[in-house]
Amino acid sequence: MACQTPLPPSLTLTSEMTLFELDESLSLLMESATEAAADNNGEIPEELRQALLDYCEAFGAKVDNIANYIKSQEFEARNAKTEIDRLQCRQAAAENKVERLKGLLKYFMESRGLRCVKGRLNTISLRKNSQDSLVVDGADKVPPEYCCVSITLPVPELEELLRHLPEEHNLRARLTADSNGLVTREPDNSRLRTALASGVPVHGAELRRGHHIRLT
Repeated sequence: MACQTPLPPSLTLTSEMTLFELDESLSLLMESATEAAADNNGEIPEELRQALLDYCEAFGAKVDNIANYIKSQEFEARNAKTEIDRLQCRQAAAENKVERLKGLLKYFMESRGLRCVKGRLNTISLRKNSQDSLVVDGADKVPPEYCCVSITLPVPELEELLRHLPEEHNLRARLTADSNGLVTREPDNSRLRTALASGVPVHGAELRRGHHIRLT
């Protein structure tokens, strides 16, 4: 029967103990070595010296193993991200092609008053959407009561503004601070939809029931 060569003590320790266990054991060995040196005129027993060397080597090997594992996983993550990005680009390209082709089909069928076209195996239909789409002809054309304004201010300017507001003013609780000092006006889509659905005409906006392409 062939004899197996025993592993060096440091490799055995590396495989059997965690980094925390090695660290704790090293701390205890260092304390023992310090006490032994104090009792023996600075000399550390050979057995204790060898144990320190073995544990130090095992600790270093464990650190390398952990570091190498982290590096390998980071490499896997980078490769996975690269593959995800590649597939997302392919997905976006395919979806854009589908949307462009459906747009062309929609224009072709609407311009000719067609509701469906049939092949030997497939039918392309022009179907009404399930709900109206909100169409806004520019935020500047929509009346102010149907718009929201987002204000972004540096903190000092906001604090100055708040100082000029009465303590009980509810705007104090609604104002927030950020940066750049920009003001953005945009339509309040929810309010617009409610008004238009109730039959209230709003300049620059309308509800329009569109169509979509369906394959069967």
